[in-house]
Amino acid sequence: MQTFTIAAILLATFGLGALWMQDTKPQRFTHPMSKDADGGMARWIQTMQPSAAHARLKELLGTYEVTMRMRMMPGEPAMESKGTAEIGWFAEGKWLQSTWDIEMMGQAVRGIDHLGYDNFKERYVWCKVDSMQTSIQTASGHFDRSGDDLILWGTIDEPMTPEQDKQVKYVYRGFGKDTFTLEVHDMMIGESNTKVLEFVYARKK
Repeated sequence: MQTFTIAAILLATFGLGALWMQDTKPQRFTHPMSKDADGGMARWIQTMQPSAAHARLKELLGTYEVTMRMRMMPGEPAMESKGTAEIGWFAEGKWLQSTWDIEMMGQAVRGIDHLGYDNFKERYVWCKVDSMQTSIQTASGHFDRSGDDLILWGTIDEPMTPEQDKQVKYVYRGFGKDTFTLEVHDMMIGESNTKVLEFVYARKK
């Protein structure tokens, strides 16, 4: 009986020790957690409200004639083609959707762009897909100090080279004007003559 009692005590002590070790195991970081559940909910609700940055999106609303100019090599004449675009609301006051059709490299290409403003990250965000490629292009950025040009930075893959995640700059030059240009700059070219593609948008009256 005494032997059984000692064994039981040892077993209980070992079990309690094991539980104590589990309880004092250092906590490992996994991901950020809200320190205040109510505050987190308030922040989330706030990010969903249209802001002054969203109000600028309506400046692009309209139907456009589009001229595309593509430069394959610096210094060479640009290849030019024509198309059309319709810019409207995907979600009114929050997201623009641009649908466009244009001839590119002898093919009829259809594409969709979305442009919005991420309240949480405090930057404009943009993405594009088209009928020619299997990749999606994304970028984000801000207006310059004049407020006339929206400058976005992103990456693209270049199968011809081949380069992955190549740095690219997009510029909405003359944002909101009846004629504005969406420029695409290949930043791997260097510090000058980086513009390889531009879309000139002329609003239909």
